[in-house]
Amino acid sequence: MSDTAAGIGESDAAATIAALNLQIKKLKRESSLLKNTMDMAEVVSRTRAKYYAALQSEKNRQEKYLNMLLKNSINIILLLDNEDRFAYCSNKFMRLAALSPNTDELRRVAFFDLFTPYFTEESSAETLKELLKAAKANKTPTQADMKLDIGRRGETRFYSVYVTPMTDASETMDGVMILLHDTTDLVQAKEKAEAASKAKSSFLAHMSHEIRSPMNAIIGMSELAQREFGKPKCLEYIAGIRNAGSNLLSIINDILDFSKIETGGFLLNSARYETASLLNDALTIIRVQLAEAPIKFITEIDRALPAYMTGDGNRVRQVLLNLLSNAVKYTKNGFIEFSASGEPVSDTEIRLTFTVEDSGVGIRAEDMPLLFGNFVRIEETRHRNVEGTGLGLAITRELCRAMGGDVAAESEYGKGSAFTATLLQSVTDWSPMGEIDGKTDSRHSAPTISFIAPEASVLVVDDLPSNLLVAEGLLAPWKTSVISCLSGREAIELVRERPFDLVFMDHMMPDMDGIETAAAIRAMEGEQYGRIPIVALTANAVSGMREMFLQNGFDDFLSKPIDTSKLCEIMEKWLPVSKRAEARISDAAGDGSPPEPASFSPDIEPDIEGVDTAAGIAGIGGLREQYLGVLEMFCRDAESRLPYFEKIPGKADAQSFITQVHAMKSGLANIGAEDLSQAAARLEDAGRKGDMAAIGGNIAQFRENLTALAARIKAALAKLRPEGGNFETPLALDSLKRLKEALETENMDGIDGELLTLQGLRLEPNMRETVAELDELILAAEFTRAADAVKMLLGKD
Repeated sequence: MSDTAAGIGESDAAATIAALNLQIKKLKRESSLLKNTMDMAEVVSRTRAKYYAALQSEKNRQEKYLNMLLKNSINIILLLDNEDRFAYCSNKFMRLAALSPNTDELRRVAFFDLFTPYFTEESSAETLKELLKAAKANKTPTQADMKLDIGRRGETRFYSVYVTPMTDASETMDGVMILLHDTTDLVQAKEKAEAASKAKSSFLAHMSHEIRSPMNAIIGMSELAQREFGKPKCLEYIAGIRNAGSNLLSIINDILDFSKIETGGFLLNSARYETASLLNDALTIIRVQLAEAPIKFITEIDRALPAYMTGDGNRVRQVLLNLLSNAVKYTKNGFIEFSASGEPVSDTEIRLTFTVEDSGVGIRAEDMPLLFGNFVRIEETRHRNVEGTGLGLAITRELCRAMGGDVAAESEYGKGSAFTATLLQSVTDWSPMGEIDGKTDSRHSAPTISFIAPEASVLVVDDLPSNLLVAEGLLAPWKTSVISCLSGREAIELVRERPFDLVFMDHMMPDMDGIETAAAIRAMEGEQYGRIPIVALTANAVSGMREMFLQNGFDDFLSKPIDTSKLCEIMEKWLPVSKRAEARISDAAGDGSPPEPASFSPDIEPDIEGVDTAAGIAGIGGLREQYLGVLEMFCRDAESRLPYFEKIPGKADAQSFITQVHAMKSGLANIGAEDLSQAAARLEDAGRKGDMAAIGGNIAQFRENLTALAARIKAALAKLRPEGGNFETPLALDSLKRLKEALETENMDGIDGELLTLQGLRLEPNMRETVAELDELILAAEFTRAADAVKMLLGKD
């Protein structure tokens, strides 16, 4: 039993030991696994620590670089929280605004409380508020340009301000970033460039004005020379000078127009005009240019175009002339066709379309994109003999666009071109304009006088004295006896008292107008009163006016300002052949002209603001002395009519007002005061329409301008009128000394200034002659001879 029990016990112990050994082995394996895991965890931990250390190091490095970038950026960087308080601002802003670098202190400051004082304009603060509002609402960046004076140093600078919203991962707004980029240098550079461009254009404009005056003098003097000299070859040379002068003046005008467009000085002057008259003027000039050319000129003009429109008629005419003249330049033979039509776009506006087609040289396809460029001349080598600046089409395009239209071109090289211009105009009278005349306009050409008529008697009737003086001057080459009067009633008495061979009768006159006066003359007893040729003087040169005058006792009509070529036709047609004598060229020079107005110097052309004196002289046949008399008479007449413009006319005074302002319109045009003449035309038009509001809004300014113009004319004439005996010799001697010094150093500014001073002084006759001689020497650049002449005058070696 015991042996058996012992065996069983030993067996159990062995099993237990075996189980324990198995557990021990298992524990050892688990312990080994645990150790391995712990070793691995330690490795991971060490690796993780290294990783996070490296990550933190990189983060710190990036933060360091970012802070350096933010703090030292040339731009100003501001970070705001959702309450618009400072979260951060760059060093540049803190320096400019003298802020403390204490971050906690800065974060307690509201952005607009601090920043608003630095806005130089109240609108800048409002603009920035709107930028922040838009950025937050739309969660998109916004930008604007503004002026700031950060630090209130009195130094305003320009900034481009960018506002960028900041959001977290859930797109929730976390504030905004504001970046201010200083653009002052760029703005100033741009301003300098613009100033340089304006300076260039201003120079061009100034030079155009400077050159225009002597060119007008060249043209005018060549016209007078044509009257003086009889040799055919000499006349041919003078005609060449005049044509060259006209071409150069056209180039100068192009430069002036372009410079006005570049500098922003180009403005449209709106006024009422007659459509037929405007078209007629342009076509007449082109017909003259084509007079000797083997070119057929075709016109196709819609007769239904409105009779009266409102716009800048001069600029519309310029568009037409640019396109037509361009066709003339590049068409040697064949045809040029002009068409005009209109399309109503509203009850008060019309779109005009002008097309000029020619059979000229055409334009290559590759040159078409360059056609309307500035200073561009297509195929310059081929067209080197063609006058021009290359600005005509560029100016035409700008003019059309300014008037709500444009210009386009089509061309086939070698076969011709077609230019189409469109522009918008206001319509004041939709009545059809009807047919237009094809008269020749050579107002500034010297008349070809084929006869004189010393025994003939001519009556000129006009209520404006200066108009009478102009007419008398233009009639002088025929050497007729010219009698003038200022009213219809006076004309009737003169016709009753003595016979006249021809009567020129103004249409618009007070008391009795031209039609009433002509009717009264025709009604007088005696058949001679029915035979006297009566020619209407009128500002209306459109088709239909001739018929109206012929139906009312007139035999013909002549437009004002007077066209010397048309005047020649009138004299040729109506003066009796029995009273004509053969004219020599010298006769045409005006030997029988009225005497020079007393005390005027013929060598000086007045310089009067608001008056194109060159145009005024040209309009009176180039007679400078006569023009000075016209100015003097106009000045007196304008002052006498000022009471008519003191107040808005009543219904009973309306016709008198229209007559008076009409007279002023004509007189102003005669002397070359075109702008004020246009103002008078607008008042006349308002009077005819009964538009008292328009008159009331403009009459005071017109009267003020007319008064000022009369004063300027009187001042200019006073400089040219030596007051006998009261000579300014001491002043002249001082000026001569300065002139001598300027001549010896060839100081042109000093020379011109002193010469102008001398010409404006009241001098003794001998000294006045010497100054005139000096002027001629200086014009010829004979400075040494001029200086010697001054020395002799001063009594020095």
